[in-house]
Amino acid sequence: MDNVFISQLLGTPPRQSRFTEILDGLVRRTFPWIRIDSVWRSKWRMGNIELRTHLFHILTQLITFEVPGDIVEIGCNSGESSVILQKIIQDMDPSRQLHVYDSFQGVPKPSHHDKDVYAIGDMSASEEQFRKNFESVGLQLPIIHAGWFEETLTSSQLPEKIAFGFIDCDLYDASLLALNKIYPLLSLNAICFFGAYSDPESNAAITTKSCFKSPGIKRACDEFFRDKPEKISLLLTGTHTSGYFRKSI
Repeated sequence: MDNVFISQLLGTPPRQSRFTEILDGLVRRTFPWIRIDSVWRSKWRMGNIELRTHLFHILTQLITFEVPGDIVEIGCNSGESSVILQKIIQDMDPSRQLHVYDSFQGVPKPSHHDKDVYAIGDMSASEEQFRKNFESVGLQLPIIHAGWFEETLTSSQLPEKIAFGFIDCDLYDASLLALNKIYPLLSLNAICFFGAYSDPESNAAITTKSCFKSPGIKRACDEFFRDKPEKISLLLTGTHTSGYFRKSI
């Protein structure tokens, strides 16, 4: 399976330069409704080409090597990543199901672990927009679990086995909850991926955007993996870093 569809379906997002990113931040301090890079962006605005490529290679690898289980995306927003995952599933193994989870109300009140990263309601996207985005690219809808993660990440709404977990829920509390809920369901050699994972000691990310440097995600992972054999590895994702681990037991 080739991966040119990630641009054919969604368009090619620009690789934002460091200069543009800094200028964007300065302008938004005075005019918060303006985005310097919005002139070049389409409705598909949540992920860069590197993130899409990571998702493509991870999921196609897991399907090719027949790691058992379904796919879960925790924090699906408007469905940009979901479209990538569903396209791969439909083309490579339609017997698998994609489960997506989102409040569709943006983030809840952040805890002290996520100070100055998000405000209540940030990153919101409606379920209606999610459905319209799938319709616009002609893909079958995944299984949608709408609601706060405390309500939807339950045994009755999670698959029995998971081959790929995509955690993109931005905050400490949500990330820790997601890990606790899906880790026991991950098959041997399954992969769990974090869309944004910042390790200040790595010096790999050059972004200045706080949403890509949320300290709560790493803190949740540090706490969760303290007594487990896996560890988080970094993937360079344009100007920021993502993280992943492979289930080893």
